[in-house]
Amino acid sequence: TRRRRLMSLPTATGMYFDNPGAIPYAETLFLIATEKVDGKASVPSTPSTTRQLISYATIILLGCGATFLAVRCLLCAGLLNDAINVCTKKIKPNNKPDTEGTQFSEGTKPKDFFRAAVSNANNQSSVAERCKSFYHLHCFLKQWDPSTFTLESRKIKVSPRGGSTERIRKTSFRVAEDFDSVIVEQSAFAHECPRFPDELFGGKESICCKKLRAMFGYAQSISTAGNKDNNFARAGKPRTGGARGGGAASFAKSMPNINADSD
Repeated sequence: TRRRRLMSLPTATGMYFDNPGAIPYAETLFLIATEKVDGKASVPSTPSTTRQLISYATIILLGCGATFLAVRCLLCAGLLNDAINVCTKKIKPNNKPDTEGTQFSEGTKPKDFFRAAVSNANNQSSVAERCKSFYHLHCFLKQWDPSTFTLESRKIKVSPRGGSTERIRKTSFRVAEDFDSVIVEQSAFAHECPRFPDELFGGKESICCKKLRAMFGYAQSISTAGNKDNNFARAGKPRTGGARGGGAASFAKSMPNINADSD
């Protein structure tokens, strides 16, 4: 009211955001909205109610200054585009090498956006939809944190029959001699997320999969032939959309033709 404004008293909204229980309350709303109901004991929320709960919870978190927490909750809910919108509007991009840059908290790093995109892609019916989603993610990460696609050379261990140690460790136990050391040059992002979901884009040999792998800076192939101490693999060439740019625009132009790879 006018009297409240003249007395410099906080508004009802301001008083709510200053409440120490506001953030836990918003997190609870996210849990309610995304809870998976098993059995007949509970009734799941309708899509409309779920959306309203998430929207309300996001407003509370942003009002309390818990921006990174809001992004993390949105990613956990599978709302990748909403999380990207919050980042572009509320978080300073880490795109100036002469400044300290933004320190991203756990759950809001590029790999978390990628995992959300993969989860969403599993529920999308066409390859074209998946490609558009990943292209959108690439454009966002490239502007928000370009260091994500900086090329780095790291030594990793792979099985002579193919597959990284991370993948094999889940299925069997092997001694160190069963693996070869390979120096792989690819983006920092690709090193953090070593497995690209090739199967969602028609397989590793499909055109759109190769373009996406190159855009995100993944090595196209890792060979263990020859002297295992001198093995080396590189990311795709920049002209195909690698870490140094140049291919994203051409890939976007080819998007209408991607349906040919989905069969």
